[in-house]
Amino acid sequence: MEEFEDSQLRDLQEVEGIVLRDVHGERVAIGKGFPYENIFSFMVHYFNFYTADDFAEKLGYKDGDEMFKYWFSQKTELTEFNLVNWCMDSFKGIYAEDLADQYGQGWNHVYLK
Repeated sequence: MEEFEDSQLRDLQEVEGIVLRDVHGERVAIGKGFPYENIFSFMVHYFNFYTADDFAEKLGYKDGDEMFKYWFSQKTELTEFNLVNWCMDSFKGIYAEDLADQYGQGWNHVYLK
């Protein structure tokens, strides 16, 4: 997994990206122009790096089989929006535009670190 660097914040804000702040202790950016351009590319890399079972457990499922059975059942509306929300909840995600605000200062504060 490629970790998000503070110096990339402005670019991520411009594409309205997100940062997952706890992907096995790393921060990962998802947004156009980044290694993980969308939630699907993030998931593919995550599955290859950590496994689908690990991903499923992070989202609260017993394993990958249970997750995929639930996702593809008629009970679930599997959309990109829902996948983003599930990942945001499970990996302590935050929208890039809100990330600078958590420091109580604008994005300049992040660059001056």
